[in-house]
Amino acid sequence: MSTWELPGLWTHRSFNPAYVWGDQTDQRELDLLVAEAEVNLKGAVDPLALEGTIEWPGVPPGGLDLNGTAQPGVGGELASFEITGSGRPGTNTAGWEYRYEGHLTRRWPDGINQVPTLVGSVIRVKDHNGSPPRSPAGVVYSFIAVKHQQPLTWELPGSWIYRSFHNWARYVYQTAPQIAQPRAHELILQDAVFKFETRTSTTLQGAIEWNVGHGRNQATGGGLNLNGTVQPGAADEPSTFEIVGTGRPGTDTAGWEYRYQGHETRRWVRGIEQLPALVGSVIRVKAHAGAPAGYVAPFIAVKQPPSR
Repeated sequence: MSTWELPGLWTHRSFNPAYVWGDQTDQRELDLLVAEAEVNLKGAVDPLALEGTIEWPGVPPGGLDLNGTAQPGVGGELASFEITGSGRPGTNTAGWEYRYEGHLTRRWPDGINQVPTLVGSVIRVKDHNGSPPRSPAGVVYSFIAVKHQQPLTWELPGSWIYRSFHNWARYVYQTAPQIAQPRAHELILQDAVFKFETRTSTTLQGAIEWNVGHGRNQATGGGLNLNGTVQPGAADEPSTFEIVGTGRPGTDTAGWEYRYQGHETRRWVRGIEQLPALVGSVIRVKAHAGAPAGYVAPFIAVKQPPSR
């Protein structure tokens, strides 16, 4: 299980492992549960680095800023992580410090309705304001964090290998009638890289950069700036996205405009070595360099795991 599954939104619950059942029959679960929180993990420039936040619903503003590292599992071992949570200056959590250590749970081959889960322990490094008057340093709790079945925006950040294809129905390579001498990139219209980051849970921005020398009607520089929106799917439907790509002033793509629409492919329950993929179509909104407006092409974009 790879470290690139760690970024996302997680419901975090910490428990008192030393709790012993008392005679408060109706309160047992509440007494065992120490806290519930929302953890938002993101990747960083370093592919094994993590950053993010933890927020407690219903608690006055504060939360913790998270920074840590992840280690890929080796030889069947599970990916692990170590994270430090620091309070925010000028808030109720100023001066707080917690450390989290844990790993991703196993994905069982025949499991039903599995959800990625983190398990581990957390230690309070510094005492701080709490209840009773001070929460002492050194206290350790166990925790479980369950990943949200989140909208597509949580999986978009990163690089995606993008290829658009001519929408020809004729056969090219494998099945007769074949064309006499297929040319390079007979099917591929554009070979590029999507680079995404998210601004909110429903909006995104980024860029598309050409793999120079691949595909047709390419500029030698410039690329496109991308801005778009994401609509979470209803029930079991996938999230969809719409993106506008605009050329960069002062470059070969100045005045260009393309629009992309698509969705993420299904994550099959028993799929092997799956990678997130986006599928959809793109339309050239404005003509440029002899390429007519209105041309439509299907595309596939496959997410690249962080390099190790």
